[in-house]
Amino acid sequence: LRRADDGRFALGLHLVALGRAAAEQFPLATVARPAMAALRDATGESVQLYVRDGESRVCVAALESPHGLRTIVAVGAALPMDVGSAGRVLSGEVPAEPSATGASWLQTVGEREPGVASVSAPVRDSTGEVVAAISVSGPIDRMGRTPGRTHGASVLSAAAEVEAALTT
Repeated sequence: LRRADDGRFALGLHLVALGRAAAEQFPLATVARPAMAALRDATGESVQLYVRDGESRVCVAALESPHGLRTIVAVGAALPMDVGSAGRVLSGEVPAEPSATGASWLQTVGEREPGVASVSAPVRDSTGEVVAAISVSGPIDRMGRTPGRTHGASVLSAAAEVEAALTT
């Protein structure tokens, strides 16, 4: 801690170094950024990357939609696992192999937050273990009630891009 100019306590600058060291030990967010940017640009919606942390999912990277009305999830936000497409993906609800329809993404509409739809896909490591979920989310008015039809392929492509970047 340190004292700010107004005399109040503030976080110390040593936390910047600690934060940088923590980020360097967990490169997933950095590796995923190009795929996330491409997904945001392709869909026009907000994009998040979540990892499981005990009984919660934590947003480790987020890019906001350019629209005025958009989904905002702060980096570091801990959200429940049992609602929302990303939480359900991290809970193992997406099949390991695509279904007969070819879908290995999961969509939700108004489940975690009223008025918000999302589509998520798992990000797997080289052993096939789910290490993250990549998600696109936005208002139901733009995403529709079946957002997977519109954005499922893009989310799967972004997940595959992140997986490829993890192995290089």
